[in-house]
Amino acid sequence: MTVKYLFIYSIDEKKFSGKIPLSKKEKIRMAPCFMHSFKSHPFVVLGGFIMIDMHYDLLSVIYQCYLRMDYTYLDNWMKNYNLDNVTGLIANLYFMDKEQMQEELGYNYDEINVVEMFKIAKEILEKYISLDNVILSIEGCSYINNLEELEELYNLGLRNILLVWNNSNKYGSGNDTDNHLTEEGRAFLIKAIDLGICIDVSHMNKNTFYDTIELLKEQKAQGKKIRVIASHSNSYKICPNKRNLDDEQILALKEFNPVIGIVTYSDFILDKRANKDQLKEYFVKHIMHLKELIGIDHIGIASDDMTFDIALFDKDFGPQVFDYVSIRKDIEELLKDTFTKEEIEKILYKNIKNLLWEELQ
Repeated sequence: MTVKYLFIYSIDEKKFSGKIPLSKKEKIRMAPCFMHSFKSHPFVVLGGFIMIDMHYDLLSVIYQCYLRMDYTYLDNWMKNYNLDNVTGLIANLYFMDKEQMQEELGYNYDEINVVEMFKIAKEILEKYISLDNVILSIEGCSYINNLEELEELYNLGLRNILLVWNNSNKYGSGNDTDNHLTEEGRAFLIKAIDLGICIDVSHMNKNTFYDTIELLKEQKAQGKKIRVIASHSNSYKICPNKRNLDDEQILALKEFNPVIGIVTYSDFILDKRANKDQLKEYFVKHIMHLKELIGIDHIGIASDDMTFDIALFDKDFGPQVFDYVSIRKDIEELLKDTFTKEEIEKILYKNIKNLLWEELQ
C-alpha cells in the first residue's frame, strides 16, 4: 500500500486538522514532536503537551549508557515518553564533586569535559526524539570552566542551569554547605541571563539563594528578561527537608513569575518513611500549599525519578511515589478530586510551557 499523505493531529483541538502530501512533509516543523501510525497512515501530533517533567536526569542517563556502550536501559525508558504519558521534559546533565561522582557513578572523573559530555548526550538524544519538546539543562556548573564555555554550551542548546548541586563550588553553594554566591558566580549568572538561559534555584542553600535573588533584582531593574524556575523543590513547611523551599523563599521568587516543580521523590514529600498512599496525600498538600501561597499559575511537576540508579549503579535512593510508565495518568487521577481540569492542565504542562517553551525553543 502506498501512503500519500501525512495527517496532522492537534492535541489542543483534540482532532485531526488536515493533511499534506508526503512529498511536502520535509517543510513541516516537527514540533511538538511525534510521528505515529494511524490506520496505515503516518501522522504528526502538533500543538500541545500531555505532561512536562520539569526535572529528569536524562542526559546523565544517556552519557552513562554511552560509556557502557549499552543502551538497553535508555531504549526501555523511552517507551515512557509517549502521547499518553510524558511528552516534554527538562533533560538534565548533573555534576557533583569528583569524589561523590566516582563513588555514586562508579567511573573515574579526573578529567571532566562538560562541553564534550553535553554534546555527546545531546546527539544521542536527538536520535530518539525531537528536541522541540526538550529543554536541555546542566545541574552543578562546577566544571564549566569560564564564560566562553558557558556560551559554547548555549550554542549547543543549553537553556537551563542549576548553579550548584548539594556541594559548594567556585560559583556558589548547595544545601550541604553555608557559603554565599561568589564573584565568579555573579559573573556566571549575569552571562547566563544575557544569553537567555533560565536560572534554576533548586539545590541552592539560603545564602546563595538570597544572593541570587538580589542579583536577579538588579538585572531585572536594568530591563533584562529574567527566567527563573525551581525545577524540583517542594514546600519546607510541609516537609522540612533542606532541599525544599520555605515560604519566604517561595514568596521571594514570586516577582520573577517562576514555576516551581513539585517533586514526586519521597524524601522531599514527607520527612518520615511512609506508604505510597500517605506520600500521595502529602504530594497533594504540597501543591495545595503552593497554590495558596503564590497561585496555581506557578506550579509544575518534576519526577526527579532516580530508579535508573538501581539499573545503572546498583544503588537505591528510596521509593518513587509514581511509576514513570503511568506517571501522568496517576497524577491526573490523584488531583481530579481537588483541582479543576484547567488547574490540572496548568500543573501538568501549561505553566512551564508558557514560561520556557515559547521563547527558549
